[in-house]
Amino acid sequence: MDSSELKKLIDRYLKNKATEQEQKLVDEWYQSYDDINESLPAAKEQQFKSEIYNYTRARVNSNPPPKIRRLNIIRYAAAAAIIVLATAGLLVRREIAQQQQEQQKPSYAIFKTGIGQVKKLELPDGSTVWLNAMSSIRIIDGFEKKPTRNIYLDEGEAYFEVKHDPAHPFLVVTNSITTKVLGTSFNVKAYKLLDYVAVTLRTGHVEVSDKQGKMAVLGPNQRATYSLQEHSYDMSAYNGEKSRRWVEGKSALSNASFRELALTVNNIYGVKLTSKNKLTDTYKYNIIISHSRTIDETMKLICSIHKNSCRRKNNDVTMY
Repeated sequence: MDSSELKKLIDRYLKNKATEQEQKLVDEWYQSYDDINESLPAAKEQQFKSEIYNYTRARVNSNPPPKIRRLNIIRYAAAAAIIVLATAGLLVRREIAQQQQEQQKPSYAIFKTGIGQVKKLELPDGSTVWLNAMSSIRIIDGFEKKPTRNIYLDEGEAYFEVKHDPAHPFLVVTNSITTKVLGTSFNVKAYKLLDYVAVTLRTGHVEVSDKQGKMAVLGPNQRATYSLQEHSYDMSAYNGEKSRRWVEGKSALSNASFRELALTVNNIYGVKLTSKNKLTDTYKYNIIISHSRTIDETMKLICSIHKNSCRRKNNDVTMY
């Protein structure tokens, strides 16, 4: 019986229009309150009793009893109790379900980096992770004891050196792809501002798969670039050692778009880079940005590539 049918039944009950069977149902339901009450916390019980009283009082005031036949206030209380208890039952079941859900939710350790930060993490299984600037990963508690060692790269870039353990594959999960390894070193780049995710292998072998099951297998010095729009991989040769140079304070861009260049500059210096040159979207950048350089030195180098000029105002740099 849904809430609408319940209200109609109660209305008939209060107006003495319910059938004998319906009256019996309501009376038995109300009498079962004691059984329900035992399973409720004291605070909840008091709350429900108060609601029953307030509901009954409102009903009596708004529905004066007929002159010929006077309804017993207990009938109002019974009807009110049923409505409140029906709601209470739903609330209690919902609370129990929520508690069970919370208990079943896994617990994670979360690590983040800010502008210009690179963080090194030693994992319980002996693996090592470096986090690039403006990145975030989650590691499930006790992950080294799980069937698979799952690391969630929610944002940014990370370089992994994974301890070999064939019995417990190491998985790096992003929003779009999952990289599976047994023991190897590789880089995953998955910034949300980019339209791709790139996995570059330095040593060993990895399998990269998306949510549709499309897979790429990488060997040393190979890169899989996954298009978020096309849902496809582009395989290319790429120096695996070069992919990790940001760990040492040097970000290497290869055939990078202006968007990726701007993202890298912002991650290192906290500076917003924009362009008023319409040709900017067609430019590609091959450059190594040393984190030890100042932003002015770096911008001078960037502008020299396509013979641009730039203007800086506080933390905003405009190319033209």
